[in-house]
Amino acid sequence: MFKFLRRFLKEEEDPHTRLMKKFASFRELLENNNQALVSMADMEEKASEEFVFDMGYLHQQVDHLEACLAKIVAALNRLTQNRYQELFPILEAIREDIRREIAAVPAIPEAPYILPLQALTREKAAIVGSKMANLGEIKNKLGLEVPRGFAITASAYQAFINKSGLAEEIEVRLQQADIDDLKTLQAVSREIQTLVEAAPLPPDLEQILRLAAEALPTDRLAVRSSAVGEDTEFSFAGQFATLLNVPVQDLPVYYKKIVASKFTTRAIFYWKHYNFSVQSLPMAVGVLAMVPAAASGVMFSTDPQDPESDRVLINAVWGLGKYAVDGTITPDHFSAARSEPHQLLEQKIAQKPLALRCDPEGGCAESALPPEEAGAPCLTPDQVKSLAHIAALLEKHFGCPQDIEWAVDERGRIVILQSRPLRLSAPPGRKPETAKAAPGPRRQPLIQHGVRAVGGVAAGVVHILKSDKELEDIPEGAVVVARQPSARLVLVMDRINAVITEVGSPTDHMTILTREFRLPTLVDVGGATEILQPGQLVTVDADNARIYPGLVLELLERRAERPAHWRDNLVFLKLKEILKKIAPLYLIDPESPEFKAENCRTLHDITRFSHEKAMDAMFALDVEEAVTASGVCRLKTDLPLNLFVLDLGGGLAVSGQPEVEEKDVVSRPFKAVLRGFHHPEVSWAGSVAPDLKGFISVFANTMYDMNKADRGLGGKSFAIITDSYLNFNSRLGYHFGLVDTYLSEEVNDNYISFQFKGGAASIDRRERRVRLLSRILDELGFKVRVIGDLVQGRMVKFSLLQSEQTLEMVALLMAFCRQLDLALASEAVMDRCLQAFRRKDYSLTCLRSA
Repeated sequence: MFKFLRRFLKEEEDPHTRLMKKFASFRELLENNNQALVSMADMEEKASEEFVFDMGYLHQQVDHLEACLAKIVAALNRLTQNRYQELFPILEAIREDIRREIAAVPAIPEAPYILPLQALTREKAAIVGSKMANLGEIKNKLGLEVPRGFAITASAYQAFINKSGLAEEIEVRLQQADIDDLKTLQAVSREIQTLVEAAPLPPDLEQILRLAAEALPTDRLAVRSSAVGEDTEFSFAGQFATLLNVPVQDLPVYYKKIVASKFTTRAIFYWKHYNFSVQSLPMAVGVLAMVPAAASGVMFSTDPQDPESDRVLINAVWGLGKYAVDGTITPDHFSAARSEPHQLLEQKIAQKPLALRCDPEGGCAESALPPEEAGAPCLTPDQVKSLAHIAALLEKHFGCPQDIEWAVDERGRIVILQSRPLRLSAPPGRKPETAKAAPGPRRQPLIQHGVRAVGGVAAGVVHILKSDKELEDIPEGAVVVARQPSARLVLVMDRINAVITEVGSPTDHMTILTREFRLPTLVDVGGATEILQPGQLVTVDADNARIYPGLVLELLERRAERPAHWRDNLVFLKLKEILKKIAPLYLIDPESPEFKAENCRTLHDITRFSHEKAMDAMFALDVEEAVTASGVCRLKTDLPLNLFVLDLGGGLAVSGQPEVEEKDVVSRPFKAVLRGFHHPEVSWAGSVAPDLKGFISVFANTMYDMNKADRGLGGKSFAIITDSYLNFNSRLGYHFGLVDTYLSEEVNDNYISFQFKGGAASIDRRERRVRLLSRILDELGFKVRVIGDLVQGRMVKFSLLQSEQTLEMVALLMAFCRQLDLALASEAVMDRCLQAFRRKDYSLTCLRSA
């Protein structure tokens, strides 16, 4: 009654319109699924410790992921008549967990108010900031010359702002700060800085600062910010103050000035823009004996414009190094070889008319230089070599290219003032041919193509994975080579060394997982399963997309794990934590009874589940509904098919016609199917001769089910199409075939689903045909499932060309098998048919009677 009233009160929507809406939802789901996978892959890449990112990056990626997942879940429910509404609260719960983790402020480790430089290593970064932790590391682990000094810890900062009541005062004012209103921002900044500088230090903190400063063998200090999170691989450096040549007795005053610099207009804008909390970046401070520099500057252990070149870059000025970086004057430029003996490669000596030097009265003063000094090089060749040696040493120790501040003191000693990661990155998933390859071994690679999905080098014995059912057979330490990606490989990723697939992309489900396990992974390596032999020992250089025979020791030696000096950084730790709610995949097997919406635990689970159920929904489109839709036309063809077409958009060159010809078809997948049906070796005339038992079987089955007599070649076949989509329901002989496919340039979206069932012969002959189909589909790259006389196959994430060629073969296979159940009297006949298909005898001359 309700349905009747609804029809009476509201005009029922045309089936054509409903199907178009379904397809629009499907397209939206695919698009957002792909974008979500790209974001996940990028976040996993950042977690590999090779890339630059900051808190703003985390917020940007999480916002983007949440938007994509919301659209995916909404589209899936539109597509399935709200079958999976439980995904909405699941998504919201995961979203809240991620947001809580991002907003959480880590506790400041308990520590004394000050720590001497000789007590510092990089493991103390959470206490004293990376700037001072690294300086301690350089002194205590490498024995290089650094200034004498100590760090004022994050605990001292916390005591200062809490005991003085500053925390609440600052929070109130920061709520008024609007980064889009510069005047208000400047006013808030001035107020906060004035509050900080006027606030009294806790008496015990002030006393210890004075005593520690007076114990240094100097009367002048350099006081520098060393905020937790500053001067790491991330982009917080340069936002806070450095005060030079200040009197020892005034350290408490200058300490407060450094703390106040956390709230400059520029700094507030920066961390508000990137969504940092007030409690983030606790302000540790470095206190160093002032180095009266004769010359100073910066150097890069690697050329940031050409990372593959063998060059250390050095800029130098007379006096203090500030002018070397702020553009006041043009510095001298030197380049030296990174490797011993650090040969001087190039020098450009600039005119340097000014120098910044320590003023005897305190602070720094600019002085004019005589022409002969202004035009003279700041460094001798030996000093350049020494600096290059130090740069190479620091890069090796810290495990990544370094940006180094240095000075040459009045006695000619080189003193290191700071070393931090140099900002270098490479795009994930780059094509190796578009990137400079590192010098490789002299031996010829077996393969030198493919796409780097996860970088690194590994060696092992080749194991060709033909089916997910063989996972238990993969030996420990193997290099797994497969036709296509499989998320089920996660079950063995803890014991294999590398993954190579012939198809796939750096953003598919499998590579997100291999990235999590740090497994070198190459995808789109065409021909890998044929070129590489089972049991063969190979070395995989995923960075350069090369696979070598045997062990290549010079490559394997390069893979030594780089020390991750930023692992204690706030942003890096947050990324690792939120990835636990984003990247792991628990819903691995769509055939498992556990593959349910309620079992989604991560965003990756939701994308996988939604993508799978969306394909199922399209595969199960209501053809009977489509038949009654407006716009249905008949395809005029010489094929023995009664074929009708419904174009949902872009599938036909003409519209509104009751009948169209094959030349009017624009749909790429439908054209591929028609090409397969028209293969010159397929014989549609006549039929494969059955034996007597086959004839009796057909007769008996037809008598049992009288409807079969009406479902011969004259039964309706139906194609629902767009330019890139096809849902093809076919009646060929007495069986039913269904192909659902989407083809595009985006590899992650491409799939072919296939189903074949029925026939007129007895069950044993129909099941032989299904087994024949399953073996051929498996060889074509499908994942196959057989139930009785039903065969189902699915192939995903092949390239557009490979998918198109495979779809053509599927159509050819449908025609090839159309009446084979009549002839498959024995396993021997089935094997003859399989061999005929393999040798391209598609007309089955081996079975036809004279």
